[in-house]
Amino acid sequence: MSNDTPTAEDKAKYDAAKKELLSALTKKRALDKQLAQLEVQIYNLESSYLTETAAHSGGNIIHGFEGYLKNQPSGRRKYEISEADRIFSTSSTTFKKSLELFGEGEESTATGDDQSRMSTPGLTTVIVPPAPRPEVLTAAQQKKNRDREYQRKKRANAALSRKQGETPISDDESVSGRKPSKRARMTEDD
Repeated sequence: MSNDTPTAEDKAKYDAAKKELLSALTKKRALDKQLAQLEVQIYNLESSYLTETAAHSGGNIIHGFEGYLKNQPSGRRKYEISEADRIFSTSSTTFKKSLELFGEGEESTATGDDQSRMSTPGLTTVIVPPAPRPEVLTAAQQKKNRDREYQRKKRANAALSRKQGETPISDDESVSGRKPSKRARMTEDD
């Protein structure tokens, strides 16, 4: 026998791994579909909540309840839900794809993006974009921010001392945090 031909044991391991992969893919498809359904449900419930609370002018958790006790006229215009109002839907990075897959909402228009469409029927795969990276400051920007903060604190301390009627703090004292030496005080008196 040659080393290139797989043994019966290798074939059995391969078949077991293949079967496990197929079952895992089936589970993933089911979970992707369930996730998409939940995201659509959240989107629809959020829409109904925002329009209902706007229609009754009682306020909501997004805009607050300031107008709850005010007597509002009943003839209100239709409330347009903005993307900024959708804090629950937009908390998911995949909700737009879910809406496209189920044909819900205003995002269901054709985008021409066929990358998310798979050739396998029944496959629901949502492509998640990479997370945004936090802004990294250079050493010069960090130093500039530290200097600004130092100058702000220095001005605040000077304003506070003027308000309290104290003598203005010298630069030496503000930097080191201690009183000037006896020699420095003597030169100030002259």
